[in-house]
Amino acid sequence: MEANNLTGSKKMSSLRSFTIILIKEVVDNFRDRRTLTTMAVSIIAGPLILFGFIWFAEKTVKEETDLVNAEAIELPVIGSEYAPNLMNWLRQNNVEVLEPPSDPSASIKSKQFQMVLVIEEGFSSAFSSGETAPIRLIHDSSVSQFEKIDYETVRRAIASYSQRIGAMRLNARGVNPKIVNAIQINLSDIAPANARGAQMLTMLPYLIIIFIMVGGMYLAIDTTAGEREKGSLEPLLTQPVSRKLILLAKLGATIVFSSLTLLLILSGLAVGFEYMQIDAFSLSVGAVDVLKVFIACLPFVFVGCSLMILIASFTKSYKEAQSYLGMVMILPSMPLMLLVFMSPVPSFENMWVPSLSQALIIIETFKGETVPAHLVGLSMAASTLFAAMLAFIAIKLYRQERILG
Repeated sequence: MEANNLTGSKKMSSLRSFTIILIKEVVDNFRDRRTLTTMAVSIIAGPLILFGFIWFAEKTVKEETDLVNAEAIELPVIGSEYAPNLMNWLRQNNVEVLEPPSDPSASIKSKQFQMVLVIEEGFSSAFSSGETAPIRLIHDSSVSQFEKIDYETVRRAIASYSQRIGAMRLNARGVNPKIVNAIQINLSDIAPANARGAQMLTMLPYLIIIFIMVGGMYLAIDTTAGEREKGSLEPLLTQPVSRKLILLAKLGATIVFSSLTLLLILSGLAVGFEYMQIDAFSLSVGAVDVLKVFIACLPFVFVGCSLMILIASFTKSYKEAQSYLGMVMILPSMPLMLLVFMSPVPSFENMWVPSLSQALIIIETFKGETVPAHLVGLSMAASTLFAAMLAFIAIKLYRQERILG
């Protein structure tokens, strides 16, 4: 009985020590203007960056489209005399036919023109005989999507002319032009309203993941390298409290601030989606969605904070820790590149990867879709296990005397 009471007393004492250190770190961090400023900037900057990007993209596309509709597209043509009817058709479609430059490729590379149309001398004979008459449209495919609007307009105008001439040839031979269209495609979009224009959401996980790291970075530095530099770490480690509890308390305080940053950013995004005036897509993110994403991302908060505490423990000064963590913050964003190049969906193959699995949950939830519970569980379990490994390494490091060096 006495042994049990002694064990219980030790547990209560350890819990009390852990709580005291945790509260002390949290309170000290709330007094730090630098930390509070960073949190405030993160909470405000996250939604502003996303909504600013969406607004700018939509505004630019709209302006470029209006400009195309309002002003004639300049199109230099080599051999325009071989296709007078095509030239007339282009002019009817708001295309201004210009004299060709001496070097078409150089004029496109120098941005003098966006494209040059080349019509060979044999075009007339092939066209008149009912054969396929080739033309060449020189352009630069490496330009931005906004700069391709004029090119796509001209390409569609030429394709429309080709279809019209083909239909006229069939009519002249007594053949119904519809005979060449064996199948008619009628599109039915079953995507929820939240999912339309969802490509804009691919940058959302980047912001959330980065700001999760930023939310706890200064506390992770201050409670490790900062205290070592100020000389307050050694007296703390000499107290009758296990170093494991000290490390876990510091980690817990860091998690508190990262979690708070995550919750406030998600709430800000939900409010922004509710009231922003964006025509590209309309999202409605409710409190339940925010709560789902918050809970699903908590294991990554554990990962990020454990990684930052571990790295900061190796450094000897505040400035050195800040430099290292600045580079470390890039690591969680690397798996997110798959969102751009591969458009993955939640599955057993990818939901065990920290940051990527949380990103997929964020996107699917904000689109109004439901991620299967077992995949969410896999994401949370894998991230928690990875974070526990990082925390274990940090604890081992804290038990070494060189932590004071």
